[in-house]
Amino acid sequence: MVTPVEQWFAGMDITAGRLEAMNQRSAFQVTNFGADSSGTTDASPGIQLALNAARDVGGAQVLVPPGVYLIGATLRIYNNTRLTLMAGAEFRRNVSATMIINGDAGQAFGGYTGHSRIVIEGGLWNMRGTTAGLTASAMCISIGHATDIVIRDLEVRDLPGFHAVEMNSTLRGAVLNCRFRGYVDPGGRDFSEAIQLDLAKSSGVFGGFGPYDHTPTEDVLISGCYFGASGTAGTTAWPRGIGSHSATITKWHRRIRIMGCSFEGVLQYGISAYNWEDVTITGNTFVSCGSGVRCRSVIVSDPEDTKLPDGTPTGASQSMRNITISGNSFRGGLAYDEPIICLGEATGTILNVAITGNTIDGSTSAQNGIRLQECSRIAVGDNIIANVAGTGISTEDCNTLTITGNNVFACSSHGITIVDNSNSNIVGNQIREPGENGILVQSSSFVHLRDNFIRSPSRTTNAASYGIRLSTNADSINVSGNKVRPHGSGNQAAYAFSATNTVTTLSRYGNDWRGTYATGQLNDLSVTPNTTATDIT
Repeated sequence: MVTPVEQWFAGMDITAGRLEAMNQRSAFQVTNFGADSSGTTDASPGIQLALNAARDVGGAQVLVPPGVYLIGATLRIYNNTRLTLMAGAEFRRNVSATMIINGDAGQAFGGYTGHSRIVIEGGLWNMRGTTAGLTASAMCISIGHATDIVIRDLEVRDLPGFHAVEMNSTLRGAVLNCRFRGYVDPGGRDFSEAIQLDLAKSSGVFGGFGPYDHTPTEDVLISGCYFGASGTAGTTAWPRGIGSHSATITKWHRRIRIMGCSFEGVLQYGISAYNWEDVTITGNTFVSCGSGVRCRSVIVSDPEDTKLPDGTPTGASQSMRNITISGNSFRGGLAYDEPIICLGEATGTILNVAITGNTIDGSTSAQNGIRLQECSRIAVGDNIIANVAGTGISTEDCNTLTITGNNVFACSSHGITIVDNSNSNIVGNQIREPGENGILVQSSSFVHLRDNFIRSPSRTTNAASYGIRLSTNADSINVSGNKVRPHGSGNQAAYAFSATNTVTTLSRYGNDWRGTYATGQLNDLSVTPNTTATDIT
């Protein structure tokens, strides 16, 4: 006989003895408060009585035994409460509203002073978004003005319109080992995130309660979660897995860690880090997603996001910084956007970015593998990028950039592009069989190309591209120790190396251009290039 224990944790067996022992010891088991577990009668009054009782004693565990519980009204959870749905317990939404929120409508706890230190765990949270009367946008778990929130080991299924978990104005939150399956767009909500990190900007952003003091969300860990489809007729996978889509100038979401999650068939972005800082995205898997990871500074064309907290329009973005994207796997990327994209604004540069050790295999509709625009102080290293429909690593309007040790294979366009950049080091990369140029440098200055190996450039069209191509007023370029080889059959590069007559201050030496190309090995029309290996003074 299994010895009954006072508490149940995920993974424990549910025996009759254990359940009865817990029932005897727990004054906060929802069935003791009249909650019906048959799925035929509204259980929310009894569940709410248990949550209120826990509140009235300063906090307690509220236990939900196995069964189906119709939720006919929004549940309210309060300080120091642990709400535990045991294995086999289902909350089945039966109201066109949020399933659960921390606190009461009309409360006025600002900053992070609202109902806090809450754990919500276990069970199936069935939002029934295709059911008549329940198809309007709704939230499942909504948290605001809080600290120390843990949501774990549960599944949210078939949600319409809004978010499975919203952490708004929350300090120290964790979403662990949860599953987010199935989404319904009721119209105009093709951008919703399963997990949204947001700020207390307005009632339109967070409808649960105020005050609307623009408190952001900070110190969040999201780990071991799954985002995808449920298979229910009339539903899709989520548009976005994790992200934000509103902002206020002078505010940021900070210290966000996303680790070991799986994104499958997500329609837009697996992760959309909008106006986030101090971000770590590591060890995640993206399969057949519209895009993988997007880092985006405040969109300057958005009149609401570019306002100050007092409502003053700025018409400008703001910088975001300190982002690590490492050790992730991207396979079969779809047409929405690149597998990895960092997109800043002229008034909102993305600063201090490390993109390392990722594996990208496949994209469609001319999407690049990694795209960087309006970024500064960036390291892109030791990534494997294969079979993408655009450029392997595309950079534009960036500065202080290092691209090193990457393996770029069979990209339909270029291997690496440096466009309108300054202070860029492109060192020790291997680029094989690009459709167009191996490395393209345009309108850029202070660029160092060293020890790169390019094999079989211009595979799409014979004599249309080059191993290394410098053009369009490129200036102060060093090209040394690079090796370019033709394919040996089929389409070939026009030249191993080509520089137009608008290129100035070129230093070129110690490169290996041997092989038979469509036209020749070397086509250097730049202005008075230096080809000596001695010091230049």
